Amino acid sequence: MSGEVRKAIDEANASFGKYVRVGDAAALAACYTEDACLLPPNGGMIHSRKGVQEFWGGAISRFGLRDAIFTTIELFGAGDTITEVGEYLLKIQSQGQRQMEDKGKYIVVWKHTPQGWKLHRDIWNTSLPIQE
Repeated sequence: MSGEVRKAIDEANASFGKYVRVGDAAALAACYTEDACLLPPNGGMIHSRKGVQEFWGGAISRFGLRDAIFTTIELFGAGDTITEVGEYLLKIQSQGQRQMEDKGKYIVVWKHTPQGWKLHRDIWNTSLPIQE
């Protein structure tokens, strides 16, 4: 895999975090393919860019998602499909609440499109212990 691919994915991950920080769910959705699929924890699969936008918009407005930082651990694949394995840090602060952090791991299948590399399949889960 070329350094160009790694650079493009690093830049896309940085842009994703920027869009979270400014609360732009439409820009977040544009990071995904038209036929993307999210596989979030504690919920069903979410299909399509429209569904992705609704999901991230809700995470920002209802749950107080304020930042997303990604660390790529591994990239593998060839051609127009690359798989990324990494770790994330999410910063969450609901109205009137103290800031919380969620740390976890993720796998993203990236697809090369005419508009560049886009998230095609996205699954993640926390590494924090269950709160009882």
